[in-house]
Amino acid sequence: MTDSQADRRTALVEALGVLGSGPEERFDRITRMTAAAFDVPLSFLNLVHDGLVTAQSTHGWHQGEGVPADDVFCSVTVLQDEPMIIPDASLDPRFSGTAAVAGDPGIRFYAGAPLSMPDGTRVGTLCVMDPRPRTLSAADVEMLGDLARWAERELGYAMDRDRVRRVLDALAPEPLTVPGHDFAAVVAAHEGSGDVADWRVAADGTVRLTVGSVSAAGSAATLLASTVRAAVVARTDVPLGSDGPALEAQIGADLEAADAVGSLLHVRIDPETGRGSWVDAGHGLALHLGADGSCTRLRTLDLPIGLQPDGAGRTHVDVVLAPGDRLVLFTAGLLTLTGLHDVDAVAAAAAAGDGTAFVEHVRTLLDEHPAADVTLAVLARRPASDASA
Repeated sequence: MTDSQADRRTALVEALGVLGSGPEERFDRITRMTAAAFDVPLSFLNLVHDGLVTAQSTHGWHQGEGVPADDVFCSVTVLQDEPMIIPDASLDPRFSGTAAVAGDPGIRFYAGAPLSMPDGTRVGTLCVMDPRPRTLSAADVEMLGDLARWAERELGYAMDRDRVRRVLDALAPEPLTVPGHDFAAVVAAHEGSGDVADWRVAADGTVRLTVGSVSAAGSAATLLASTVRAAVVARTDVPLGSDGPALEAQIGADLEAADAVGSLLHVRIDPETGRGSWVDAGHGLALHLGADGSCTRLRTLDLPIGLQPDGAGRTHVDVVLAPGDRLVLFTAGLLTLTGLHDVDAVAAAAAAGDGTAFVEHVRTLLDEHPAADVTLAVLARRPASDASA
């Protein structure tokens, strides 16, 4: 690696503006799903810069740590065009003496894919590790590459989204009225925002709530978000799951053509009984807050649109919205607002007072963060005592 290549890598990593930013759900979602996909205890989204490797996001390890590049696998992976697979690092003379292999946690298996920016400069890696020796099939290596492309797009989006500030109102759904329920929402989107939002009542009387995001560069994210929303709206009256493959094929083709990744979380509720179901395509930013003080996060291990293995289908989960319960759906931008730095903070704030009060609180926070892209929807079933109000 020449000094000029290393300098360019460092410059691009710094331009991303994410070093030292702390945990971010859009990156943590990738490492969490990567670890689950390969059934390993450790996964990392690492950035290589200025002679260091920094763990921008981890699953199973300490986030934000930086170590000398010469001491870790990823300093070699970032120099390659293809993934690097090491079945047993204790047998590899390049790494057998490193602290990660010879000491704690005693790594044996490593698989990492380089992460590149649009100009081809490799800035980091997405990798998995295991204290047990392992091998990967060709299909496994392909999946690791697909997940790495997702990480690249998130990093590229991080660089691009700060350049755009004009507010877009066209993607905001119409207000929703649901008998026996209170509904409140806020959509703050800017040109370049990839937030997807839709809420409506279907012909059968069920409430349909959809929130998601598209990761792509520049205005392509907004255009693709509009395409995704249109595909969802077109299937408002289609039973859940019956048209899922066709929906994913349509959306997936558009996303693939634009080298983008999309996630969705879709909920359907019968307002009379409170019974319904939901499906999560790599989004995972939704909460079911119970009147009894309980909190359940709505997420599965299903991958985003276009990354789910063919024939795997989607996981459909039943839900009951009891009197006094509420659903809170949002996008990652909410976690950038003051006091809402993680999902637990969102849950605590949403549980205090009613859903409308939480939405108004978020509107106030947006005055402090005028560039934030935020979508939030709260559906609260009224207690039995005032359900007819």
